[in-house]
Amino acid sequence: MNKKTKVFIPILVVLTILLVVGLFLNSFVEKKAISLLERQLPELKFDQLKVQVFKNAAQLSNIRLKRGEVEINSEKLEVSGLNYWKFLFEKNIDLNTISISHPEIIYQTAANKSSEKDSVATKGNSKEKGLNKQILVEKLILNRGKFVLTDSVSENKIKVKTFDFQLNQLQVDSSSIQNKIPFEFKSFSLDADSIFLKVDERHTINVADIRVEENKSMLQGLLLTSIYSKQEFQNHTPIEKDRYNLSVDSIAINHHDFGFKNDSLKYVASRFSIHNADFEIYRDKTQPDDNTVKPMYSEMLRKLPFLLKIDTLNVDNARIVYEERIKAGRSPGKVIFAKVQGEISNLTNFSDSIEFPTTRIIAEADFMDQAALQLNWAFKVNNRSDWFSVSGNMGTLSAQNMNTFLTPGMNVKAKGDITSMIFNFSGNRNVATGGLNIAYKDFKIEVLKNDGTEKSGFLTTIANIFVKHNGESGENVNKGLEIERDKTKSFWNYLWSCIKKGALKTFT
Repeated sequence: MNKKTKVFIPILVVLTILLVVGLFLNSFVEKKAISLLERQLPELKFDQLKVQVFKNAAQLSNIRLKRGEVEINSEKLEVSGLNYWKFLFEKNIDLNTISISHPEIIYQTAANKSSEKDSVATKGNSKEKGLNKQILVEKLILNRGKFVLTDSVSENKIKVKTFDFQLNQLQVDSSSIQNKIPFEFKSFSLDADSIFLKVDERHTINVADIRVEENKSMLQGLLLTSIYSKQEFQNHTPIEKDRYNLSVDSIAINHHDFGFKNDSLKYVASRFSIHNADFEIYRDKTQPDDNTVKPMYSEMLRKLPFLLKIDTLNVDNARIVYEERIKAGRSPGKVIFAKVQGEISNLTNFSDSIEFPTTRIIAEADFMDQAALQLNWAFKVNNRSDWFSVSGNMGTLSAQNMNTFLTPGMNVKAKGDITSMIFNFSGNRNVATGGLNIAYKDFKIEVLKNDGTEKSGFLTTIANIFVKHNGESGENVNKGLEIERDKTKSFWNYLWSCIKKGALKTFT
């Protein structure tokens, strides 16, 4: 027997022993793991469990899990990097990676709340028992997943066509299990495309792509659309409601975070940037009025079911079109704000400082695609009377552009130009005071007949007797105006009432 043979034979024997031991250990661990899963998670079904002890890895194939309202199906789940020392001697679980391939997650909301209460009670009991071990996972990865949230009759409420998700440095222990979020983590990332959300019975949202990272996020291709046409929409609401169509190229979010403050969910972000938005709003005023009390924006923020803090929200290049159908058989009135640029600061409903910050909105636009319009608006969310202050100015606006909303709404047609307008109002949820000044030139009106097609000569003559045809600019000519709010209308109707009262006083 030569030297090479003498060396080779012991190596072969050792390798054979290791192979046999490995096969034995693989089989032994597989049986133990299957037994444990059957006892601890009987709802979990799978085709095969494959364990490779020496590679420190395990794999479950063709997984099916249905527990309560949640159903999960996946091609495979792979686990790698188990720290045997910690597992055997400290009874802790320390893993390098858990990777789940092509998971399909379906969550069906219950028809009643009893199962939800039972679920909460079960969670509460599990927390009371505590967790006597620590679970650490360096990376939890979900690859090419799908998600569907349905209601009790299996209609889709949320649907995500494809998503990739990664959670880094996941930790669960006896301390974290007591928290609202029962685990801790360092960071996460999400990349999802083709997201569908049913907003209500009349509107849906679709988002082409969402990317969420630790310090920044991006939404692209957002579409809020009505399910019904303008005509059909009215058949699906017993009272007048706004019909929305919104498209946004992108929304960028910087330095955001979420968590809990006391028992309330909290979301904070340093900046939201909305780019290239087109927002169309349509309302049919021939429908019965909605006489519910409309809250001011400060109250809406104050009563949000979660804590919100956005330092700055920017709007870049937006277009807003509001249409209002006032009389049947007549075209709707239209108001247009083009090339909207705006910034909202201190959009928040909580504060850690002694002085609650004032929410401020600064915006500019081309009103009716012509008149340069500037707006300055401020309010305090913590003010229970809903104090606000709003001021602004507008440049030259031709009567031709005014008629797109004057004629349908007031059955009049104007001639001439408004050369400037300045306004300044402040108030609360009940009443506003302030002043307005309008400078105009060669201003005349025609009162139309009921069908809106011809002028009524007699009424036009009478109306122009009371209309001043030219007006000079002056500082707050209509100072001291007082306007009582119709609380069944929105803030924007409140502001329009302020401007309208000043305008009527100026012209007459």
